[in-house]
Amino acid sequence: MLVINGYLIWSFLQHRLKIRRVEDENKALGEQLAVKEEEVKTLMADNSMRLAFKEEWLTKLKNEILTTADANELRQSLNSLIAQLRLQIDTENKLAGLQGKIDINNISFDTKLQELYPDLTKGEREVCALLRLNLSIKEIMTIRNVSSDSVKSMRRRIRKKMQIPSEVELEKFIQELT
Repeated sequence: MLVINGYLIWSFLQHRLKIRRVEDENKALGEQLAVKEEEVKTLMADNSMRLAFKEEWLTKLKNEILTTADANELRQSLNSLIAQLRLQIDTENKLAGLQGKIDINNISFDTKLQELYPDLTKGEREVCALLRLNLSIKEIMTIRNVSSDSVKSMRRRIRKKMQIPSEVELEKFIQELT
């Protein structure tokens, strides 16, 4: 009888352990899905911006080049457009390099946040990373494509989860974590 009870208890514990593993895997998959969804949103926003940029350039070409009758004016317009396009490409290349550096720094910061404050969601950690860069609420709401109330609410949740007293500035506290 004791052996049977022991076996049943052991079997029950094994099943609970399997259930916990499956729940952990589901949670990890859910987080991965959220990350992928965010990446897709970012790519869509990036594509929209690129499309608007291309439409702007097409309009400039139509207005400045096709309406120009003089060969000299045409050459000047083309050179001006080429210079503007080159400047835009250089700026995008610099921003891409900067984004890579920010991503490298944020990985270690994000890991530290996860270790110190495991209750923070991925979105809250992202806002912490943006606060760390000293961005304003307006800048954060533009980057995250949310309302200012949403950013303010997230700041309150971050402050509560990190147990930061109201007299301590949130940005300063986050910057001192690095």
